[in-house]
Amino acid sequence: MRTIIVASLGLNAVLLGALAYVSVRQPVVPAQPAEMPQNEPVRIVPKRERPTQRSTAVVSTDAFRWSQLESSDFHQYMANLREIGCPEETIRDLIIAEVDKMFAPRFMALAADTQKVDYWRTRSKSNSPVVTQLRALQDERKALLRELLGIDEDPYAKWANVDLDRLREEGKFSFLPAEKQGHVRGIMEKYQQLIDAARSGRGDLVGVSSSDEAKRLREQRQQELAQVLSPEELKELSLRDSNTADSVRGRFGNMDITENEYRKLYDLRKAYEDSVGAVADPSDPEKMRQRSEARRQLDDAYKNVFGEDRWTELQKQQDPAWRGLTEVAQQNNLSQSVIDQAYQYQRQTGEQIMQAMNDRSLTREQREALVQQLTGAYDHTLKGVLGDQAFQQFKQTNPGFTFTTGNDSFSFVGPAIPGPPGAGPQTIDIQNGGGNLRTRVQIAR
Repeated sequence: MRTIIVASLGLNAVLLGALAYVSVRQPVVPAQPAEMPQNEPVRIVPKRERPTQRSTAVVSTDAFRWSQLESSDFHQYMANLREIGCPEETIRDLIIAEVDKMFAPRFMALAADTQKVDYWRTRSKSNSPVVTQLRALQDERKALLRELLGIDEDPYAKWANVDLDRLREEGKFSFLPAEKQGHVRGIMEKYQQLIDAARSGRGDLVGVSSSDEAKRLREQRQQELAQVLSPEELKELSLRDSNTADSVRGRFGNMDITENEYRKLYDLRKAYEDSVGAVADPSDPEKMRQRSEARRQLDDAYKNVFGEDRWTELQKQQDPAWRGLTEVAQQNNLSQSVIDQAYQYQRQTGEQIMQAMNDRSLTREQREALVQQLTGAYDHTLKGVLGDQAFQQFKQTNPGFTFTTGNDSFSFVGPAIPGPPGAGPQTIDIQNGGGNLRTRVQIAR
């Protein structure tokens, strides 16, 4: 729509310019002055009394036709537009519109070819020739625009139907100086393609694992970025786009934290990764032990950033049990004290289950029976706290039992109450705080 409006305004300017252009080239016939009577005296009129004179000059011109400017040769067409003083921005809009008009039938024909597929093949394989033709056609269009206007695309067209993801992508490097943004974007996109290829097994190296190759590429990317950015700029980029940043956002991104708190958490996570590595090595028990201890220290350091009270409040924000209780309370007009009481009981039960699972003085059968007893009592008490209606709503969205601490979490897959005879065992996943599965046990019903 914007291109049409601009082109319309530009066309008006072109027409006015063309008229002026033609009129300048036409001879102007001056009006012949009337002969003054010989014997009559001339009366001199003071300047303020002189009537306004209207020019009687007549401009003779032929009607302007757009065909005088149009040409099948884009270069000549642009020269004609410039000759009548057409603005460069209007020339660009007109040329882009003409190029798109010329390529449209070929894109439409290619679109029709996408339906002529071998139905017994996968979509990616059957459409591979079309993909090749599409890229070639896009490259041809870009090459023509680059030749004529020195651009690949209309610089304003991308904003017409932009969504939030595209908007964020466009502003991804806006914190950097303008002259560095394009360079950094090119480096990041190049290495992302190489890393994706390595992870999918399309890399060029033989005998090298995808994780090792991805790690090498990330290190190489960092070295190349360091040649473009200052240490301060490189740190700002890493705060926004790095594995470390993804790890911190993955854990705290949904919490109500400040930028200053995020930067402190990032520094702690970065020091942790520099010490034990970003990825665990399960083949080395000693390294796994060291990593577990370092992770415990990291969680304690995270907690110190916020303080005891704020840490407790932030933990609630990411606890599905707290969110579920809050939603049910709002729907049933329950007081905050009821939510706090129900949540406190859920935490208490979780701690008791954790202790039971770690109590090696009990046999496995005894631990499983104790866990089953605790979960049954939990449901009974929770129903009394919330009331029957709110309890049933809560169980619909939270059918199992989930418990999370700073270091460990576990969840019951399936109902947390005993099922009917023959329902089979109940599964419990015990996980550490990083989300890595530590063990899985089954509770006999």
